[in-house]
Amino acid sequence: MRPGNYSQSGFLGQNESLVEILRNDAHELAELGVAASELSASLGQLLEAALVSKQTVTRIGHHTVRIRRYKGFQICPFAPEPFENPCPGGGTKLGSIDWDIKNNRCSFRLSGPGLIVHLIGIHGFFEGLESPYRVAPRALAKLLDLGPFANAD
Repeated sequence: MRPGNYSQSGFLGQNESLVEILRNDAHELAELGVAASELSASLGQLLEAALVSKQTVTRIGHHTVRIRRYKGFQICPFAPEPFENPCPGGGTKLGSIDWDIKNNRCSFRLSGPGLIVHLIGIHGFFEGLESPYRVAPRALAKLLDLGPFANAD
C-alpha cells in the first residue's frame, strides 16, 4: 500500500501502520455513531446518480457532484491477486473516477477517488493520513449529513 506499488501516491505513507489507521478510523466511526457501510452506501448513491446523468457536474438534492473519469481503473490493494483476481464486492466499479462534492447546505466540499466507496464499505479503510486521497470519516459524515451532522443546517 506504499507509494509506487498499486498506486503512484500510495494508500499509506512510508511509515504508517495499516493496523493503526484501521483502529483509529474505527474508533472515530464509533464516536460519530456512523457505520462505515452507511458512509459508503450514501457516497456510492451520490456517485452512481451523478454517473447516470452522464454530466461532468450534477446537482443531486443539496449536493453538487463533479466527476472526473479515467480510462483505466484503480485496483483494490486488499485483493489477494489484484490483477488476476480482483477484490470481491465490486472493487473496480467506481475505480475509474475521482469526485468532488459540495454540500450546498453547509458550503462544505470534499474530494476523493471512486475506489474509496469500496475501500470504506468492504474494508473500513479511508486511506492513510499521508495519502493525498484520504477521505476522513468525520469529513465524509459532514459532507453526507450523517451522524452528528444529520439535520444540521
